[in-house]
Amino acid sequence: MAILKALQHTVNIHAQVKTATVYTDSRITLDSLKNTNIHTALVEEIRQQLMELKNMQWYIQFCWVKAHVVILRNETADTLAKEAATSTDTPESCDKVPKGVVKSELESLSVKEWQREWYKSPIGQNTKQYFPDIAARLRSKIKLSPKITAVLTGHGMTKAYLRRFHMSEDATCRCGNEYQSMDHILFHCGKTNAQREILQQQIGTWPASKEELITQYKNQFFAFIESIDFDDLNV
Repeated sequence: MAILKALQHTVNIHAQVKTATVYTDSRITLDSLKNTNIHTALVEEIRQQLMELKNMQWYIQFCWVKAHVVILRNETADTLAKEAATSTDTPESCDKVPKGVVKSELESLSVKEWQREWYKSPIGQNTKQYFPDIAARLRSKIKLSPKITAVLTGHGMTKAYLRRFHMSEDATCRCGNEYQSMDHILFHCGKTNAQREILQQQIGTWPASKEELITQYKNQFFAFIESIDFDDLNV
């Protein structure tokens, strides 16, 4: 904005020698002006102003100066800019919002709405225990496999699930438990004791919540899941 204002001021200067140098500590702005792929509103306004000055026979050059090294006029400009930014009497110079800000705001609103719907939804209860927070899930990088997908969704690879869809006559686990759910296999089944003991030794705390397992101990938990022979349990 300071560069644009300086150029707009230059338009009104009546001088015989039409040469001006704009000093700035904003390297990113100078790089943006050179980059023909960047077309933000402010950069385009600066380019248009430069073209107008060129048509008026002005020669404008830019010079980058390092910030915060006690260059008197640059420090003075920073001080004045801060005073103007905090003053309620300063007229608004720019009311345009960058696309990046709009995109970020829309993404934030979408995640919040998603979270509200996720909290209210009666479906996906098993998955919700692992991922109660939508924003945290979006930040988490997870490489899915058939076993991990079955555990996180609760769909498949258990006798209880197979019986539900009439693919098994009963839901009895090989360990003798009458109901072989995914929670039973992960946390209680005698047939997975050996694998579970390794997990307990690795994470040092037991029992752990599903959210803790997926956030704090993801690698160990996934290794535990992959070590389980679900086919053997479902014989």
